[in-house]
Amino acid sequence: MSSFDPNAALSWKANTSMVGPVRVNRPLPTPAVRSIGPFVLLDHFGPVPAPREKLPAHPHAGIEVMTYLLDGANEHTDSLGNVGQIGAGGAQWMKSGSGILHTERNLLDRSPIMHGLQIWSRLPIAAQDADPDYRAYQSEEMAEWTEDGARFRLIAGALSGRQGPLELALPSVMAHILLPGASSFKIELPDIEHEYAVYVLDANDQIIVNNAQSLAQGDIVRLPDGTHSIELELSDAAPVELFLIGGEPAPQPLVFGGSFVLDSEQAIREANHRFQAGDMGTLDGVPF
Repeated sequence: MSSFDPNAALSWKANTSMVGPVRVNRPLPTPAVRSIGPFVLLDHFGPVPAPREKLPAHPHAGIEVMTYLLDGANEHTDSLGNVGQIGAGGAQWMKSGSGILHTERNLLDRSPIMHGLQIWSRLPIAAQDADPDYRAYQSEEMAEWTEDGARFRLIAGALSGRQGPLELALPSVMAHILLPGASSFKIELPDIEHEYAVYVLDANDQIIVNNAQSLAQGDIVRLPDGTHSIELELSDAAPVELFLIGGEPAPQPLVFGGSFVLDSEQAIREANHRFQAGDMGTLDGVPF
């Protein structure tokens, strides 16, 4: 595994792969950076015509799983019997804990487009076997404001004196930010002991971050530990969309096993056994 200097900024372009018929950008994790704050996965999908096919039912354990929609509408269903719908600006939230199966489908009667983010946040080790839970958060529940021409939608955590509605198990922040073109902006970060990163959702030209890093669409920068603020410089006239994530570092050890993220290989094996035995429930004929 590669290593990096936490006292220096590190930027990279998201890996791209096909997930079924959809191309997905995955800026996190990488061999060098396996987590940023408590976040262990960030996938950016679309914008594309929304597929009619439902996402196959699959399990999760040890993490909180979020789908945040930039555009479109979808429906969540899980093995606990929960069903919830969201539109653009809303978020599906699921605490997988000891294990749960879920699926999502696009609501084509509400929108023909699919565009959003899938985000995983690590649970504390003491809570990785907690009972699963679920909630849908609508766009109007998010904290939204405009500041010096920049538009903010705060999904989780605290920023600029506001509080997002999602309360993750570990202190964290998730914010969708739209900046006007040909501008500069400074964002004060809430806790310098935390880890932060900025992912570029949409941009026509380069963005300068903290007078050093030059980012383009699909790039992410992990900020140096102890960073107090993010300074952004935009030269192009077109607006830019960013996604800010960060928070308390993910608890270690951090062991990935497909859709499970736990603290040991033994815990991964036990989760797989619970899934195969049906102890996480069943959904759409899975696992039986």
